[in-house]
Amino acid sequence: MIEDIKNSAVSVIAGPCSISEDNFHELYQLASIEVRNSLGNLQRAISGVRVVGLKSRTNYRPEGNDLGIDYPLFLHNLSIYRQGGSINDFVMMPGIEMAGRFAKETGLIVASEIVSPLIQVPLFERLLKDDNVLLWNPAVSQIGWHFLEMTQFLKGTNWKLGLKNPKWQGKKKYDANTAMDLTSMEKAWLGLSTYAAGFQDRIIFIHRGVNLAESGMYRNMPMHESAKKIKQITGAKMYFDPSHSYGSKLRDKIVDGTVEAMKMMFSEDEYLYDGILIEAGSSRTDSGQHITHNELQGLVNSIAKFRDIAQPIEKTEPRPAGIN
Repeated sequence: MIEDIKNSAVSVIAGPCSISEDNFHELYQLASIEVRNSLGNLQRAISGVRVVGLKSRTNYRPEGNDLGIDYPLFLHNLSIYRQGGSINDFVMMPGIEMAGRFAKETGLIVASEIVSPLIQVPLFERLLKDDNVLLWNPAVSQIGWHFLEMTQFLKGTNWKLGLKNPKWQGKKKYDANTAMDLTSMEKAWLGLSTYAAGFQDRIIFIHRGVNLAESGMYRNMPMHESAKKIKQITGAKMYFDPSHSYGSKLRDKIVDGTVEAMKMMFSEDEYLYDGILIEAGSSRTDSGQHITHNELQGLVNSIAKFRDIAQPIEKTEPRPAGIN
């Protein structure tokens, strides 16, 4: 029975890989998606949307064609910082401006990847300090100091911090601190959370698959057992990112694979995954791994047959500075 499960409700965060003036209107289409709950009543199905204006890449191309609409002004703000300017001198980036506008108009969670905390996050704070925000790390950047910088801006807000797992699995060794065999990836993933000291209750781990020799057609093979280990050790919420696991080659498997992942149990009274971070709609980047809005509707309909779909959370008053 759903009522016997600790985390029966699934939070769904969806949207394009990167935001632009071409697909901004799609965010409002996502906000209007509904699903019938266990009582048979219609409710909103999407808790939040992806609004990513600056993209991380394994390989950097200075022309920035695949780095998002915020890239030119990111370089501009970086120059201001280098020349001794302060965050008050930064120019607002268009992707963050879109995020602020959408959050104010809908109340939904705004979720975004953060490539450079000291350049991007102050601008998020300028526009979205009192809104519901989830900021996560790029999988290509697994440096703990990245999170230490980000947590400085969590003070006085209700923002959440998403921690994606590193891309490579590495060797498995016994870890005395956890009394468990952990791969290099699992140990690094767990270690990242220690840099968010004092904000552990705000952390959401995000599993986006791992690059293995035996990954086959997966972009990154899902390692659900790794997700279980991290959840067992930390007790934190765990989201699944099927877009970066299945990728463009297995795009047609994304919906079914996500449904199966949402059925996985962590214990007798708790599901493994608390939410989904998925790419949907159209985008200038990584469009091959997006599902359509119709497919997203089918996904939430399928999940609603055995789990609740979380409704958007109400905006809450920010916490006073210094209170964790």
